[in-house]
Amino acid sequence: MTSTARTHDRPVGDACPYCGWPDRAEPFQVVSRHGTAAGHTVWTRCGCGSLQMRVVDAGGVRVASRSSSRP
Repeated sequence: MTSTARTHDRPVGDACPYCGWPDRAEPFQVVSRHGTAAGHTVWTRCGCGSLQMRVVDAGGVRVASRSSSRP
């Protein structure tokens, strides 16, 4: 189920709240990647500049956190 809440007049949940770009879409820049016991933590930067922390594990990929403001 996709969230219908809105931030900065953009959809949130499975898309960047600043530009609306889907979380699973490219292009995005990988800033760093770190192995964990369950998989990987990947820090990415959306095309609009929003920094995002993605968790990659057996359940797939999900955005766990994203910056509250663009640089």
